[in-house]
Amino acid sequence: MKLISLVTSEPEASLDCDYALIDLTRELALIALRRIHALKAQKADDGDLVETYFWDYHAEFFSPWLSENQEEAEALEELLERLPSAGPDLMTAPSDFSVPVSMAARVECCQMIAREDAIAFIAIPKHTNSYIHTCEIPLHLVQAAFA
Repeated sequence: MKLISLVTSEPEASLDCDYALIDLTRELALIALRRIHALKAQKADDGDLVETYFWDYHAEFFSPWLSENQEEAEALEELLERLPSAGPDLMTAPSDFSVPVSMAARVECCQMIAREDAIAFIAIPKHTNSYIHTCEIPLHLVQAAFA
């Protein structure tokens, strides 16, 4: 299952990154479920634990507007607007969807955040001190990808 998340930044800034592609394969879903399980086990010992962070490069951050080809950018933007919703700020992409290299954002320090009922991804765009965040991917979608 391929998901596209809208991206927000902190502090709020224009960072040439509007979306993230997450290819939620069975393997990635298994990793996420293990991490959520580990969080729940730790939370049993410390009720103040809310989320855990893991180095993870499964989210691919991008923006149609990074392309120098205006027609290519507009075509991708139109496609994104037509994608079915999978939740707030989350869309389902076709299985053959991929991010053109010209539209990929340069990021570092990518991480997966495991929460009790969801996962999310964050990264730092190259040469900035800002974080970009995906929306949460609900546990039921992770479980569906694993099934």
